[in-house]
Amino acid sequence: MTIVAADELRRAVEADELVLFYQPQVDMRSGIAVGVEACLRWKHPKRGLLHASAFVDAVPQAGLAREFMRWIIAAATRQMAEWRAAAVPLGRVSINTWPVSLTREIVSDVLSAVAAAGLDPSDVEVETPPEATYDPETLAIVSALRDAGIRTAFDDFGDGHIRFTWLRDARFDVVKVPLTFVLGDVGPFDDAVVRSAIAFAHAIGAVVVAEGVETRGARDRVLGLGCDIGQGYWWSRVIPADEIPRVLAAIRVDGAEG
Repeated sequence: MTIVAADELRRAVEADELVLFYQPQVDMRSGIAVGVEACLRWKHPKRGLLHASAFVDAVPQAGLAREFMRWIIAAATRQMAEWRAAAVPLGRVSINTWPVSLTREIVSDVLSAVAAAGLDPSDVEVETPPEATYDPETLAIVSALRDAGIRTAFDDFGDGHIRFTWLRDARFDVVKVPLTFVLGDVGPFDDAVVRSAIAFAHAIGAVVVAEGVETRGARDRVLGLGCDIGQGYWWSRVIPADEIPRVLAAIRVDGAEG
């Protein structure tokens, strides 16, 4: 990870140096994109375009998680409204969070942003990282998001400690399987993790998103295991917002962008 000073991060927000890229999420059976995940990038004035991995860990350490989250939520909802106005067929935009940003304020921030953009709360999906399952307060936040009509997702099922009773009570709309269990040299253990994610998600009425689907073989495998939605290079890389309409059209026609 690149070492980033707090004043640089603060300037990134104030000078509008941040940008969102997007990756489609595709219904595994119909081959139609149902949403996108918003992926943060930084147009650094000296280092060029930085991937989120270069700086995201420094954001909460600098005490700037709320400022970054408000920027991400506002930018993602504005973009979603632009796509809607242009008749781009997308159902939702998914937003990643830091554990420290899962506070009561995130509910009002999302509701304010969707109202300003003329959207519905269900057009936004808030992802909860697995570290947050240690915090009982987060359960109340997830419930508040759901009660406000905002979609909720549990990210990276199988990575780290999971409290199943917590997941049961949270009643997420989406459970996401990370690329660790989808991409590369996978075997029976990985299949077991994916199957357990599917069984658990479907039991609570949630859908399953498999990340890291980069090949036809990976697509066929997770589809055969019962995954509902796929995300990965097989359909599209993480791309700028203005490329999304072209890619979605290709996915609808061909069933795959990759």
